[in-house]
Amino acid sequence: MPEPQSHELHITLDIPALPDRPVLDLVFPAWAPGSYMVRDFSRHIFGLQITGNGRNLPCERRDKLRWRVASDGQPVQVSYRVFAFEQSVRTSYLDQDRAFLLGTSLFFMVEGESARPCRLDVDVPRGWRLHTALPALRGARHCFMAGSFDQLVDGPVELGTPSRHAFRTGGADFEVTIAGPSNADMGRLLRSLRRIVEATGALFGGFPFDRYLFIIHALSERGGGLEHACSCTLDIAGMAFEDEKAYQRFDELAAHEFFHAWNVKRIADRELGPFDYTGENYTRLLWFHEGFTEYMESIILLRAGLLEPERYLKDLAEDWAKYASRPGRNLTSLSELSFEAWIKQYKPADNFINCAVSYYEKGKWAGLLLDLMLRKASVGRRGLPHVFRRLWQSHGRRGRSLTARDIRSAAESVAGLPLGSYFSRFIEGTTELPVIAWLRHAGLRVESRSPAQTEHDDQVKARRQESWAGLSFASGGSAVIKNVIPGSPAWQAGLTFRDEIVAINGHRVDASTVGKRLADSRPGQVTSVAFFRQAILRTAKLRMSRTPERKWTFVVDPAASPGRQRVRTGWLRGY
Repeated sequence: MPEPQSHELHITLDIPALPDRPVLDLVFPAWAPGSYMVRDFSRHIFGLQITGNGRNLPCERRDKLRWRVASDGQPVQVSYRVFAFEQSVRTSYLDQDRAFLLGTSLFFMVEGESARPCRLDVDVPRGWRLHTALPALRGARHCFMAGSFDQLVDGPVELGTPSRHAFRTGGADFEVTIAGPSNADMGRLLRSLRRIVEATGALFGGFPFDRYLFIIHALSERGGGLEHACSCTLDIAGMAFEDEKAYQRFDELAAHEFFHAWNVKRIADRELGPFDYTGENYTRLLWFHEGFTEYMESIILLRAGLLEPERYLKDLAEDWAKYASRPGRNLTSLSELSFEAWIKQYKPADNFINCAVSYYEKGKWAGLLLDLMLRKASVGRRGLPHVFRRLWQSHGRRGRSLTARDIRSAAESVAGLPLGSYFSRFIEGTTELPVIAWLRHAGLRVESRSPAQTEHDDQVKARRQESWAGLSFASGGSAVIKNVIPGSPAWQAGLTFRDEIVAINGHRVDASTVGKRLADSRPGQVTSVAFFRQAILRTAKLRMSRTPERKWTFVVDPAASPGRQRVRTGWLRGY
């Protein structure tokens, strides 16, 4: 890293003599495991030089990822620079203050040799420290060993001067680095991490590693997380800790990524390791690996005492209202949503929300549904955590690949009864998830009301919440349509994606006022809309309807039967 202001990492790859390989294919990864989108990292390579015995070697560029080198079986040295200027959990980054190294965006592999051990040497700038979960090479400074290319690129490296914290629990050492400014109570974050770690370890009966590293980047905006076998990266909004919700979001992110140390990194289907880094690795189990993990993050927080049941039920009701309003939630199966993650989830067409839904979101509700079904079958004694514990013992701990049949078998063993209908209807099929009915089985009182019915103190505001056009808008200054719900008043009026509404009933609008002007009209009234479509001014008339949107409340039902109370107790305790 001789010139951090250039954001270029200087990399040298030394390939030993391979007498049985006179021709080598050098391959650069196209994607990062855990982030299911082809990113073509090779576009950031510059200054590539390939030499052997002090001379340039013949090299042929085969495609966007491959370079063919005639080595005659002799040692080869590959030198190049990588431009690293994207702050995310799935890319490398370098500036004058810090560096983050993620191997899939940095390192070549030799095709056919990915199972060979790799040694990583890092030239650390003066005054900086290095943090990674990769095993250090004894007796060598800033040198690390990986048993394979998979392990090498699964061990991100943090460099700079982050604050460092450590604790030990359950026979394992945990390190936490935090880089960037934050107004968070760091002591509270560390206490949360410890409780998350201990609750998850207790669920699985111990840790599958001796050492684990949390890499936390405090950025201007929240950026999500990425899991690794012995570490994870969490990109948080550093200056956003202004209320309890901010700490809860941190806890949820940390619980999610840490749970992945088991689910997906060790309990995994064969498509998710060893990896083909050159293209899509299709799997139909992301509903399990990601969606069920999305559900289990809250269960972990309940077990850890970081989330109160009342708060959890309130959040669950708010999330259900959002999910139940998704027009495409029942048009594509969870299995297909998983498969299409590479194709549609991260490169969505304008109509994606009308035809599909995130496998994270729907998978979470499918996980809740299965948990409640298992709780009912066992009168609260067993649930989804027991499925994960069983799969860890039968597959993860033994290094066995997972299949959908294995998941079903584990769930049926926990339930003590067949669950074919659940998997055929809700995982492979598109039947509406009967979450509400099953929440009642769990001893909850469930109610739904229109937004107007929940507004008790302001009748004017309540009246204005009755009307609905079926529109959503992109963020920004102009009122640009993001989505039109099929069958809605706006749909019937012919409005569509990317239309820019400029006036409602003759009044100029922008993104901040368009909703207010639409709410001026009562259900049944005709509203005049002026809009630009491809720079041509047009008009349309839409007849407002009564909103189909509902607000939900999930609360404990004190009159629930003893059996339902036991289901509820087992569920909300997470045991």
